[in-house]
Amino acid sequence: MADCFRENNKDSAFYYLKQSEKIYLLIKNDDRLAKVHYNKAYLLFYEGNYTESEIEVVKALNYLKKGDNLELLYMCNSLQGSNHTELEEYDKALDYFKQAASTLQKMQKLGLNVAEINDYNVINTIDICNIYDKMGEYSKSLSILKEIISQKTISKDSKIYNTVIGNIAYSLMKMGKYQEANQYFQYAIQLSKNSENTQNYLYKIINFGEYHLLTKDTVKANALLNEALELSKQLKSGKEELKTLKFLSDANPKKASFYNNEYVRISDSIVKKQRASRDKFARIEFETSQVEDQNKLLNYKNIALLLGIIISIIVFLLIIYIRHKISLKKELYLLEQKNIADKELFNLTNEFQIELVNTKQNEQNRISKELHDGIMNQIYGVRLNLGFLNEFDDSASKEKRLILVKELQKIEAEIRTLSHDLSSENNFNNSDFNFLLHNLIQSNNNISNTVFTIDIDETIDWDNYSSLLKINVYRILQELFLNVNKYATAQNCTLKISAHDSVLYVTVSDDGIGFNVSKTNDGIGLKNIKERLELLNGSVNILSQSNQGAQFNISIPIN
Repeated sequence: MADCFRENNKDSAFYYLKQSEKIYLLIKNDDRLAKVHYNKAYLLFYEGNYTESEIEVVKALNYLKKGDNLELLYMCNSLQGSNHTELEEYDKALDYFKQAASTLQKMQKLGLNVAEINDYNVINTIDICNIYDKMGEYSKSLSILKEIISQKTISKDSKIYNTVIGNIAYSLMKMGKYQEANQYFQYAIQLSKNSENTQNYLYKIINFGEYHLLTKDTVKANALLNEALELSKQLKSGKEELKTLKFLSDANPKKASFYNNEYVRISDSIVKKQRASRDKFARIEFETSQVEDQNKLLNYKNIALLLGIIISIIVFLLIIYIRHKISLKKELYLLEQKNIADKELFNLTNEFQIELVNTKQNEQNRISKELHDGIMNQIYGVRLNLGFLNEFDDSASKEKRLILVKELQKIEAEIRTLSHDLSSENNFNNSDFNFLLHNLIQSNNNISNTVFTIDIDETIDWDNYSSLLKINVYRILQELFLNVNKYATAQNCTLKISAHDSVLYVTVSDDGIGFNVSKTNDGIGLKNIKERLELLNGSVNILSQSNQGAQFNISIPIN
């Protein structure tokens, strides 16, 4: 399964390799475990993670020490040589390639894989010549490569033959033999085109571009290198892209700054610097075991040195652990204080809601009683009297009817008063959100050394705002105040809320240590704030500089 996914889905390949590793560990099959670690190393190498690949090869070599799988031993030594080549450790790379050559000689003597050994030998020889080139020993590389061509042991149609021709051209170029190098470059590029080997073609035109740089033909150099840059981007070949950008900065001085900036940007994305902080103990263990095979005893100084290193590491890890615990304890304290504040807020809100419900119910009962016992009886009495007086038309009756009309006016005024009471009862909610905001300020003042103050425009009618807006504004303020408490080291923090032109403006500012806005832009807290503002079609503008405090300006359209 891992082999099926190796080219197209490396994550799945790693998953199945890990599962098979568990099985082979259980059944103690060292040969298959070595193969698993080699395959993991192979995937890591082509992902550009050379240090981790090196560690996996060491594990494979440890399992192969007691076995007789010479072909896998050759492949491990060859891959390890390639790892050290990419890590620019050329002496170690050469050593592993020579170990690979020694293994191939053993295979030839035993008559193993006769059909493939010839190709293995040529590939390993090319790898060794590549190291000689990187070490500046071009003449040594050239003589070996030309000997391979003269022996006619490889087909002219093969990828290996094309590689040898290209390497000969490169060595000739580095030796200053430009005319001969040009012929080999032309031949190698034509072979790559005929075989439609895009990756091989990329290598050739980069080297040919370098050739034209050395021969001062910058026009052809620029043409070839720009083609190589586009092709390396298509193939996602980061190493080749860096190499091309370096040559382009020399070939085109006017755009050198642009190419250098691109080089830095891409170089930063390659995980080469991780090597210094990676665990190298697996490789050290293997190399130490080789020394132990030759020298069975260790002297006292080496043991003392090893113990010293272990103790130093333990002390270092202990210091990190203690600092982590202190930091964690502080964070837990802040979280506890936040939970306490949230509980207090919940209790206060709950009590307020209960009181509000009771007030509504009492007011409704009062109004209902007044309507039934007072106004209804008055209307009933007036109706009876008017009905009785309608039978008379004398002046006394008219005067009594006028008195009853005035009585109706009084009843009308009472009804209007009750109606006003019913309407004004809802205004109690106007102070609800203000109450929550003031309580939030008070809660933070209770748990923080920072002095929190609040300034709210008194003309704001919170009943005109949706519950969705209010709860999101509240949660945003909670997040901002929490960040002030945790990071700002501020003496003062001010919340200001105003509204005009159909926009609600919320500003939180402090006089703390400030922060780098560009580096904090993708934090979890700020992401949550932005997500809440997206829900409200709002936006936030952050102003901050080192030791000059911070200011969050939030604007939310009012629907």
